[in-house]
Amino acid sequence: MNRLSLKISLFYLSGLAIILTISLFVMHNHLVNQQVENELERLQQRGDSHRDVLADNFDMRTISHVVLMEEKALTEVVIIAENGSLAGASNQADNHINEDWLTASEGTAEDDWRNQPFLVSISPIDGGGSVIMLEPTEQIQALIRELNQHFAIAALLTGLFLLFSLYFLSHFITKPLLSIRKAAGKLSQGDILTVPETKRQDEIGELARSITKISGDLHQIQKTRKAFLTSIAHELRTPITYIKGYAGLLKKEDSPYGQIIYEETDRLHQLIEDLFELARMEEQNFTIEPERTEITSFVRSVTERMQLAFDEQNIRLLFQADSAFYKEIDQNRFEQVLIIILDNALKYTPADQKVLVSVSNEKIEVTDEGPGVPEDALPQLFDRFYRVDTSRNRDTGGTGLGLSIAKEMIEAHHGKISAENTGSGLKMIIDLKGVHHEENRTRR
Repeated sequence: MNRLSLKISLFYLSGLAIILTISLFVMHNHLVNQQVENELERLQQRGDSHRDVLADNFDMRTISHVVLMEEKALTEVVIIAENGSLAGASNQADNHINEDWLTASEGTAEDDWRNQPFLVSISPIDGGGSVIMLEPTEQIQALIRELNQHFAIAALLTGLFLLFSLYFLSHFITKPLLSIRKAAGKLSQGDILTVPETKRQDEIGELARSITKISGDLHQIQKTRKAFLTSIAHELRTPITYIKGYAGLLKKEDSPYGQIIYEETDRLHQLIEDLFELARMEEQNFTIEPERTEITSFVRSVTERMQLAFDEQNIRLLFQADSAFYKEIDQNRFEQVLIIILDNALKYTPADQKVLVSVSNEKIEVTDEGPGVPEDALPQLFDRFYRVDTSRNRDTGGTGLGLSIAKEMIEAHHGKISAENTGSGLKMIIDLKGVHHEENRTRR
């Protein structure tokens, strides 16, 4: 069961179950107590009726008549004479007499129907003696058991109703919402969504139709953006190349503006190259050609080639690894990723500090001793054109596309890339656990 359906269902069912339990408990106790009170009241009235008859004619004929009446009924009678002796009893009911009953006043002498064999009422006779009425509690217990059965059936029917309500809630409300949520999760891919709930004529149907329209609009926007990105990358590539070439000639002639033009053209050229790379990715012309590679030695070789650039900035570049392991990677693409990350560490690490490259547990980590990144900026670090204002500026920053390209390439290998602050710098983590091994190598 999904989380939304589970939360709503538990709230709904718990509330109803609590209300039902309390209601049934209160109703059951009320009905049981009412039934016992009614039985005691009838028993008292029956005893009072016999008492009134015996008060007028307390003789053997009348006593025998009263006893005979009770021998055919569910109740029993015990008649006590004025001197306290037994005057008569039905069905040997005198065998069940408790001595306490003989001295009890008028009213109920026993009402514990759960543990005692009889309900007992006392009706004193004017002038002495009394009429003791007994009703077997077995009759009441049988009635209560029947009542319990009715309550059990009611609880069962209510439980079935709750289960049906749960199915209705899940199938007709939460299930469509989760279907819409799942479809909406694909919006970032730029596909036009087809949500089945668009045919519904309620609020859920309106939501589904709105999301479908948004997906269509977003698809058109992404399509236009891809076309623009591809066009601008191709159109600017050639003129920038010419400008960079002529700027190089001015630079050689020691022109005061040649150096500036050349540096700015070089920066613009790098931006165009990054845009061109992204355009290839957008057009799905970006391919991965994996080959079996020993990762530790591969990362070490790339690190060694970058050593000179770090030495020129007086930054120590260190490498450490636990053990060798193999993965299926596109070596050219992966080298590009490592260079982007190492170049990023080089730009933001002060002189006389160090950058550590470590390989262990199928992870590659590059840790610098730079200013780090604000915690709230970490989620956007791999977004296109994103820069952290406090540490990335025109003098040290690149195009803002490098880490985005690195992320695309790593994910194309089925790996993951992330960043975290260490307290004394920034750590880039490349997780290769999802990258294919040799035994499940993808053939192309």
